[in-house]
Amino acid sequence: MNVQRVSSVALMVVALAMVAYHLLSTLTILQPYVAHVNTHIGFCLALVFLAGLAGTKGKKRLWYLFLVLLSLMTTGYVQMFWEVLQERTFFNTATDLVIGGLLIILVIEATRQHFGPIIPILVCIIVAYPFLGTHLPEPFYTRSLGLEQTISQLSIGLTGDGVIGQLSSISLQYVFLFVVFGGILQASGAVTFFMNLAKLAAGKLQGGPALVAVVSSALVGSLSGSTFANVAITGSFTIPIMKNTGYKSEQAGAIEAAASTGGQIMPPVMGIGAFVMAGMTDIPYIQICAMAIIPAIIYYLTVGTYVYIRAGQLNIGRMKPGNEKVDTRELLLEAPKFIIPFAVIVALLMAGFSVMYAGFWAIVSSVVVALIRKKTRPSIGKFIDGFTKGAVGGAGIGASMACISMLAATFTMTGLGIKLTYGMEQWSGGYLLAGLAIIWTLCILLGAGGIGFATYIVISIFAAPALVQMGVPFIQAHFFIFFATVFVGVTPPMAPAAIIGSKLAQASYMQTAFETLKIAAVGLLLPFAFVYAPIMLLQPVNPYAEIITLISFVIALLALQTGSVGYFLRDCSWLERILLLVGGLFLLVFVPVQNYILFAIGMGLPVLVTVWQWRKSRSFSKES
Repeated sequence: MNVQRVSSVALMVVALAMVAYHLLSTLTILQPYVAHVNTHIGFCLALVFLAGLAGTKGKKRLWYLFLVLLSLMTTGYVQMFWEVLQERTFFNTATDLVIGGLLIILVIEATRQHFGPIIPILVCIIVAYPFLGTHLPEPFYTRSLGLEQTISQLSIGLTGDGVIGQLSSISLQYVFLFVVFGGILQASGAVTFFMNLAKLAAGKLQGGPALVAVVSSALVGSLSGSTFANVAITGSFTIPIMKNTGYKSEQAGAIEAAASTGGQIMPPVMGIGAFVMAGMTDIPYIQICAMAIIPAIIYYLTVGTYVYIRAGQLNIGRMKPGNEKVDTRELLLEAPKFIIPFAVIVALLMAGFSVMYAGFWAIVSSVVVALIRKKTRPSIGKFIDGFTKGAVGGAGIGASMACISMLAATFTMTGLGIKLTYGMEQWSGGYLLAGLAIIWTLCILLGAGGIGFATYIVISIFAAPALVQMGVPFIQAHFFIFFATVFVGVTPPMAPAAIIGSKLAQASYMQTAFETLKIAAVGLLLPFAFVYAPIMLLQPVNPYAEIITLISFVIALLALQTGSVGYFLRDCSWLERILLLVGGLFLLVFVPVQNYILFAIGMGLPVLVTVWQWRKSRSFSKES
């Protein structure tokens, strides 16, 4: 018997069963709510451990097989007795507590296997803190409910918190089917289509190869929803081309890492964090997409600016003849395969249907449209592979959200969330900018591993209420935290997006990481603009003043970008670079301060450099 083949087949069967169950559940009520969420968790755990079983050899397979069986046993127990368990919350039997303890361990282990150790370590620290906090003085004191009640609350208490709680429900209702949808689109050839579309759009411009990376990463990121997958998918194509046309290795890796990170904020299918925010805030997902349009455009405008001016500095033109050739007729014939599913999503969400329902018809439409053209029709094997990869990815996210749900439950049952919310207000001294800076710093520190959606969940629990107390509207508070956590993947010393980019580019990690930070810094600054120029999120309060603030913010970003690179219309002198950087900083300070003297100076300096460079360029042209 070929154990590897049997485990791979088992993985495929369970993945297809999980997809079928979730598709069917969008059309009819299969089970009561608690049993439905528990079934989702059971599928998630079994699939994550089956993926481990299919990917290992030797005796370790027995461990994964044991974990699969243990997952079925624990979730099966909850499935059989969930009504009774709900009645005896906090008065559980010894068997209940053993099952609950095992379920906690399984969720933590599944998260570790899929995302690494950072989330499990953070959850374990927070869960253990109440037991230590009872012995500590204020402000570190916190209460504990005891071991038995904690196990019950975190696992099988079924009170709305813990493993079978709200966050697991969000994974079920908002995330899973869209991850599967991304897998199906990739199986249908979406990556090749978006690459060719990017070549057609940007290949003939200055810095064409890198602009192709920017455009293709934005498009692919819109369907993958994962920074790391985006870098790996598009980077394998774009990075070698950038290097061949003159970009340094670290620049090529950094451009790809920065461009791919923006896929998390690119509508209509954004990253996991956007779905989580929709579930946690009850803000319609279509509204979140609409609010993200202007920030996404600004982000890619500045990334594209970096690429363009760096190409001018390195004297890199458009793509080499042959590399940019695209069969336009073939591109048009393939376009419906990807336009129609996205149109279906937007239409259904605008009509008021649920995210799950939109996900169902997105998957169905993508499969149907992909089958129409015989020439490019994916094989059954490709479809199965797409469903399997999507299901495994969705299962890993589901397990991790169940794990983080225990952290959220600890915040609630110990009062730790309220204490942290109050602490945020006290630490900021009542100053909004100080409060924003504290929360932004926490996002960077806690998100060091690059798992943005997890950081968003953790911080939004206590930081969003704190921002609301400081006068920030609810929607803007959540967008501030969401964007701050999306771009943690580009911050050294742990910048996972840059790690993948540097490996593909065969470049120094630290050089790539700092170059990535230089390109993607706008993503880290955008959250502050949401608060002081809410028109950016289509939530204007004082439109005229906010338009001026928005313009100053964009020009500040462009001035800082050109000043840091050292090239505008031509190479910049040190004086010109200083003027650009100072002007950009003045405009950034204007955003929160609203002092129009700063605005005038900040606008004047880049204009001065522009005129200066334009005159020098004209003189050089005449001499030539």
